[in-house]
Amino acid sequence: MEIDVLGICRSFGFEKDPLKIEGISVGHINATYHLWFEEGEFILQRVNTSIFTRPEEMMDNIELILKEIPVLFLKKTKDGKTWVKNDSGFWRIMNFVGNSMSYQKMSTPEQAYKMGSSMKEFHNTLKKVDASKLYETLPDFHNMVWRYENFYKALEFNYQNRKETCRNEIEFLLENRERGAVISKLYNAGHLRKWVTHNDTKLNNVLFDRDTGNYLTFIDLDTVMPGTVLFDVGDMIRTSCSTADEDEKDLAKVSFSMDFYNALMKGYLENNCGLDELERALIPECGRTLTQIMAVRFLTDYLNGDTYYRIDYPDHNLVRTRTQVKQIQEMDRYFKAPDFSSMPL
Repeated sequence: MEIDVLGICRSFGFEKDPLKIEGISVGHINATYHLWFEEGEFILQRVNTSIFTRPEEMMDNIELILKEIPVLFLKKTKDGKTWVKNDSGFWRIMNFVGNSMSYQKMSTPEQAYKMGSSMKEFHNTLKKVDASKLYETLPDFHNMVWRYENFYKALEFNYQNRKETCRNEIEFLLENRERGAVISKLYNAGHLRKWVTHNDTKLNNVLFDRDTGNYLTFIDLDTVMPGTVLFDVGDMIRTSCSTADEDEKDLAKVSFSMDFYNALMKGYLENNCGLDELERALIPECGRTLTQIMAVRFLTDYLNGDTYYRIDYPDHNLVRTRTQVKQIQEMDRYFKAPDFSSMPL
């Protein structure tokens, strides 16, 4: 279907056509366009409503937290909405943050320190927002118990007859099921506090000032909802401390950087009085857990025929799975499992 970008822009109150339109291919889920107008630069995005099935609630969440993040704002339509729905999809426009940059992969401990400090600032800022006022737009998003239920269904039906191509990965994930579910079980049982969390804190979702290197904001706020800070910290560790891309085919290049981890944790924990004892005890484990969640999700999608994540070649999701598994194995060289017997499981 042809997308009427100009018509969508008119719906958001732009009287003149954009000076330039450029598609952005980064990202697994949504379709995104960079727009240049005389009044400034904006991001036009079509929300994937097959995944975000309640997009209006998602937009309400974003609008609520942006009251505390002045560097970002949503463009409103003529009737005051933050979104437009037409035959081509569900659309929103947000300002483009000028003179900003993000990192695709960590390269120095100094960058890791800034990333950890940015995560701390994000959490501290959103303490002002009542988490109970947010919708849970993606129920069970980081619930390992539910992710494994889907994984078992994919194994049972084996729609694409792919099980034989990933026996080692299946065996590894089955062996690690109980350990991987600990944080989810603690959270589901109410032993971990509910915060306002981002839930997709990979490295390239943070913007820094191009001149000063200072933190500006987290972006890609679709997944903001109630959660434990361990979900955010874990994904930050997963993406910041890996020495390779998420889909690196050469597993010899995949390792875990303790230099980056130590700098990351220094930035996050330094003068951070908001964490309780249980949250602090589980920080070394949460990176492993979030990496395992991604391994389960990638392999489930591979077994189901690649219906969720965008792929560039037939076994892309399997490659992603293998990278996550290798990363877990690398983490296990440095971290022992916590003493779960002392936890209220």
